[in-house]
Amino acid sequence: MPVDLISSSNKAIIIAPAGCGKTQLIVKTLQIPTCKPYLVLTHTTAGVTALFQRLKSLGIPRKKYHIATIAGWALNVAKMFPNSTSYTPPIDSPPDYPLLQQAVSYLCDTEYMHDLLRSSYSRVLVDEYQDCSVTQHSLIQSLSKSLPTIVFGDPMQAIFGFNRTDPLPLWSDVIDSFSDSLLLNQPWRWNNVNKYELGQWILFVRNELSTGKLIDLNNTPKDVLFHPLSGNENLDTQKQIQIQYSLRSSIPKNESLLIIGDSRNVSSRHNFAKMSNGLEVVEPVDLRDILMASRNIDNYHGDILLEQILTISSNLMTGIDSRGIIQRLKSINAGRNRIAPSNIEILANSIVHNGLKKDILTLLIELEKMPTTKVFRRTALSVLKDALSLSISDKNKSILEAASIIREQRRSYGEKRIHSRSIGSTLLLKGLEADHVFILDATYMTAQHLYVALSRGAKSITICSQNSLIGN
Repeated sequence: MPVDLISSSNKAIIIAPAGCGKTQLIVKTLQIPTCKPYLVLTHTTAGVTALFQRLKSLGIPRKKYHIATIAGWALNVAKMFPNSTSYTPPIDSPPDYPLLQQAVSYLCDTEYMHDLLRSSYSRVLVDEYQDCSVTQHSLIQSLSKSLPTIVFGDPMQAIFGFNRTDPLPLWSDVIDSFSDSLLLNQPWRWNNVNKYELGQWILFVRNELSTGKLIDLNNTPKDVLFHPLSGNENLDTQKQIQIQYSLRSSIPKNESLLIIGDSRNVSSRHNFAKMSNGLEVVEPVDLRDILMASRNIDNYHGDILLEQILTISSNLMTGIDSRGIIQRLKSINAGRNRIAPSNIEILANSIVHNGLKKDILTLLIELEKMPTTKVFRRTALSVLKDALSLSISDKNKSILEAASIIREQRRSYGEKRIHSRSIGSTLLLKGLEADHVFILDATYMTAQHLYVALSRGAKSITICSQNSLIGN
C-alpha cells in the first residue's frame, strides 16, 4: 500500500500520473497520527490554497500540518536567521529565489538546523516535484538529512521549466536521489465515473509519449473525438467555435467543460472567448495586463486617460464602441449633438475633464450593464473594479497599489471556483479536472503539454489538430 511506504520510508519518491489518486494519498498520509506536524511543500500559492481547502473540508486539524510554497518557506527561514544565511532578502524588490534557496539549503545542512527541524516537524511531503528547480531539489535534499522526506511528482507533467539560471534537474538524477520509489497506476479520475477504457488509454498515452512515440488520433476510445483542421487559421477558428457550441449543447449543464488553447498565445484564447457566448477566460495569477492598466490610469489624464480605460474595457468585454464614444464626445463638447448625452457619455466626458476614480468605476459598471456587452474576462474585470474601490476608500493608495493588494489577496485565498465553461492553457489548468475537455489545435503541442491537456477530461476528450499523429 502506498500509505505504508510513506509511513515507513525515510526517503521516497511517488511517481504520480495525473488522475491516479495523488491528492487522496497525501490526505491519507496526513491522517496518520504523529506527535509533530507534517511540513507540506509545493510550488504555487494556488496549490497551497487548494490543498488547504481540501484538508479543511475533510476535517483534518490545522495543527497536523504546515503548508507553504518551497520559495515561501525558504524566505521565512532566511528572515528568521538573517545572520546565519549568506543571503539577505531585499526589502523593496522580489527575492532572488535561486540564491535564497541555495543559501537556505546550506543552512539546513548545519547541525543546529538538523535539531531545530527535528523538533518542529515529523516528516516532509513535497508535491509537484517535477517542477522543482536545481536549487529547490538541493534544498529538499538538505531537509531529507533531518527528516523523513516523501516527494510526489510526474516528469510527464513538467511544463514549468522557464528559468534558465535555475533549470530543472535531470529526472534520472532526481530518481537516484531517493532510496524508495513507487508508481501510482490506478486511473481513479476515470474509474470513478465509470470511464475505465478512457482511463486506461490515458495511461497508455502517457507511456507512449514518455518514450518519444506519437499518438494516433485515428485510433482512440469512443470517448475521444478527433476533428481534423485545414491549417487555414480563420477557417480553423470558425470550425472550432462551431465544434465547441455543438459540444456544449450535447453535455448536461451541470457538467463542466475546460477548453485548452495555445499556452504561448494569450490573445488567441481571448479572441476565442470573444467570439463564443458563455465562455470565461481563466486568468494567470500575476494579472499583468490589469496591473499595467492600473498604472496607466494612475498616470494619464484627459483624452489619453479615457482612451486607456476604453482600451482595457474592450479587452475584458465585447460590444464597447470606443471610437463611437470618442467621436460623440467631440460632437457634444463642440455643441453639435442633436441627441442628449447618455449616462456613459456623461461619465466619459467627466473623466476627460476631472479624472475622478469614482467616475471611472461607475463607467466600467455602466459599460458592463449595456445589453450589447458580454464580459468574457470576469475575473480580470472584478480585480480592476475592486482596485478602484479600494483606491477610492483609501485615498493614500494608487490604483496600481490597490490592484497589487487585490491580486495578492486572490493569490492567498485562491480562486473559489472555475466557471463551468472556461478557456485557458495547460499552464493555467494543470491540476484542475473537468467532466469534459476540448483541446484547440494540438498540432504543435509538446509531449508534456499534450499529456497534461488530455488528462484533464474525466468523461470525454475532444481534440482538434492538423495532423492525426501528434505529441512531438
